[in-house]
Amino acid sequence: MSATTAMIGSEAKLLARNPGVVIWTVILPVAASIIIASIPAAREPLDEFGGLSVFQVYQPILVLFVVALLAVQALPDVLTRYREMGILKRLRTTPASPSLLLVAQFVLTSAVSIMCLALIVVVPGIISGQWPQHPVGFIVSYVLTGWAFLGLGMVIASLFRNAKVAAGFGSLVFFVLMFFAGLWVPRATMPGWLHVTSNLTPSGAGTQALVDTATTGWPAIGYFGTLLVWGAVTTAIAIRTFKWE
Repeated sequence: MSATTAMIGSEAKLLARNPGVVIWTVILPVAASIIIASIPAAREPLDEFGGLSVFQVYQPILVLFVVALLAVQALPDVLTRYREMGILKRLRTTPASPSLLLVAQFVLTSAVSIMCLALIVVVPGIISGQWPQHPVGFIVSYVLTGWAFLGLGMVIASLFRNAKVAAGFGSLVFFVLMFFAGLWVPRATMPGWLHVTSNLTPSGAGTQALVDTATTGWPAIGYFGTLLVWGAVTTAIAIRTFKWE
């Protein structure tokens, strides 16, 4: 436990020394959710959003923004950089095994994302009075989406040996995920074919599952099925292809 704690502390310090990642991961989505919740007009239902308010549309997207950034950008960048520098290889000869590094990365990713989730839900909830209608379903949707995103991140870390290439590809995947989540074009305003395509992606299915549990109740089982398939398939691919050296 002491070795695990030390590894987590070390990785947390390295993350804190990168202000760009910290700002993108924590400050930006939390601040955006608070600002949107503070605008009375953003809490009013709109016909073009299917009766949802701007806050209800964008709160789930901001929640997934954090998880996607950590999973498909930060995680692959760290692991490929450590592999490229030979750190993973050297760790295999010490009590601090490479597996311990993976544990530290997953714990750190989960801790930061859960902290942001709490801030994005609780603070705007106090301001606006709008809380998830089905908290259990909201958490289940969040966990399944996080699993799918982390699986994607591990696949990126497995396929690329160069840290810059992995970081570039991770950025591309991040923006694609955010597009299908509805960050630039709200899902309710997407044309039919694009909406169907979005439903088949982990970010689209995750966003809709979070929206449904936040506003009504349990989402359609198909969204959970999509997230389960993405999580299982990407995890299996990552396990088969990941190399320490």
